[in-house]
Amino acid sequence: MTKTALIICGLLLAPAAAMAGPTCSPSDDNARILGAASPTAIHRAWQGKHVGYGWSLQVERSAHDAAGTEYYVGDLYDTNGQLSTRKVFVIESEWDCGP
Repeated sequence: MTKTALIICGLLLAPAAAMAGPTCSPSDDNARILGAASPTAIHRAWQGKHVGYGWSLQVERSAHDAAGTEYYVGDLYDTNGQLSTRKVFVIESEWDCGP
């Protein structure tokens, strides 16, 4: 019975993991953390701050503005892998994403 329950849980959770987007890291220390799809909309928690190379973004989706700038939207994690800020926007060209 327990083995069957574990198999069912695995089958239910597998699609959720597959739907997660790429994990990205800043391409340099000038990467901006935004609150909306606009290059000037710095997230209120990130006013005057910068992310370093050890930070990561778990991408949930992409977006673009009227000028055609591409953004990633997702959750930002610190250098220890702890969730820092949910639902941030970043400019795609400022981040490197793995396969």
